[in-house]
Amino acid sequence: MSGKNAKGSDKTAITIVLIAVIFVAVLGGSIFFQLYKSPDFHGFSKDAVPDPTVSYGPGEDATGGTSGGGSYSWENHHVFIIGDSLTQGAKKEIEKVVKNSTIDSKVGRNMSTGVEILRGWQDSGILTEDAIIVICLAHNITGTTVDDAQTIVDMIEPGQSLIMMTGHGSSSMAPANEFIRNLPNLYAYVTVADWDLTIKQSPSLLGDDGIHIAGNQGNVLYADLILRALEVSKPKP
Repeated sequence: MSGKNAKGSDKTAITIVLIAVIFVAVLGGSIFFQLYKSPDFHGFSKDAVPDPTVSYGPGEDATGGTSGGGSYSWENHHVFIIGDSLTQGAKKEIEKVVKNSTIDSKVGRNMSTGVEILRGWQDSGILTEDAIIVICLAHNITGTTVDDAQTIVDMIEPGQSLIMMTGHGSSSMAPANEFIRNLPNLYAYVTVADWDLTIKQSPSLLGDDGIHIAGNQGNVLYADLILRALEVSKPKP
């Protein structure tokens, strides 16, 4: 074979190799992209990625009893919400996404009043046996806020579930928020709706005082947080 033909063969071989490399790279990239888009990429579902603004207990409570299950759906239960001025302002938006609800909210309300309202509902028989109770009272802090929150936790009856919301806007709320955030570690039937963490991501939705919501977009966010907490709530065994 002449040197000229050899060089031509070498160029042809190199061209074929390059084409093959490009083909493999394109095919491999396409396969990787499809895998990356898959919800099972890296071995977990997108739905399984933890939501830091909503926390809840394990499948068993502190005594080892099974709590809730895959068949539990909040939409089959009546939701009783006790709240303060933020809840009052977001009431219309909450009612849009939580249609089966009773909302008792008032400006300046604290956790102690929440205990009174919940006890009144229990004594009157208003609360259903499988009710979901939502407490949004961590803004107006008193000397007994943490103790009152514990009282509410203890008042929940078997079959019922509890959602506690954190407060935002003052360092005085920190002890209560810390207490609330730890509840799911002790009680599987308690879910935390972390308003403090949620609104820190969108501070422009608050008014000048850094506490109250300014504008309906903040109300929608508030209602959505309650909805997301409801979706992972579990009953007391």
